[in-house]
Amino acid sequence: MTPLIVRECNGRVAWLAHTTRADGDLSPSNVASDELLKRRRALIAHPWRAVRQVHSDRVVDVTHSEPVGDIADALITDESNLVLAVHSADCAPVGFISDGGAVAAAHAGWKGLELGVLEATVRRIRDLTPSGVITAAVGPHIRAAEYEFGAQDLERLRRRFGDTVAGTTYAGQPALDLTAAIASELDRLGVAVETWSANCTAGDGDMYWSYRARREPGRLALTAWIEDAAND
Repeated sequence: MTPLIVRECNGRVAWLAHTTRADGDLSPSNVASDELLKRRRALIAHPWRAVRQVHSDRVVDVTHSEPVGDIADALITDESNLVLAVHSADCAPVGFISDGGAVAAAHAGWKGLELGVLEATVRRIRDLTPSGVITAAVGPHIRAAEYEFGAQDLERLRRRFGDTVAGTTYAGQPALDLTAAIASELDRLGVAVETWSANCTAGDGDMYWSYRARREPGRLALTAWIEDAAND
């Protein structure tokens, strides 16, 4: 597992980290529940929570006392020792820490970005911790050079997020720069990105799965959690 950010969070310690192929496929859709539980516990011993991702803008609040079976694309909690996970291959996983005492994780593909999943996540974090400064980290995702994209959809996203989202593939075809779209959106929302993964899921097959490049079903997990100071 690769840490992205570790920092003090209102007297506790907040973590953002992501997995790689070496940690195993962590997709709830692909892996039997007993094996998935075993893989999760080998990485982080706290209980994990995930959602059924559908490229939406829906954010769910997560607690120890209630199971998560929701259809959504982002999770948030202010409780300790509870791991939030979003799963991805080519889409971008984005984690958030509010120093007011909360963490969140969002699954941001182009459809979710267009619908406003990052805006909805940041809004919910600010509702939960009004005085907290929010910091983000972006995990591995497909890069423009590998992401050929339809001209009509690309033009619509360019109007929404700015000219920088229009890129070019290695073959010279129109491409979506998902990295630029996320940067534009988080800048608009006033959220600083502390850590960007430099890796491309399509280009680095030794480390990551990619459905678009290789039709692989496996998924990595971006995780966000808070530990009590005693567990640091």
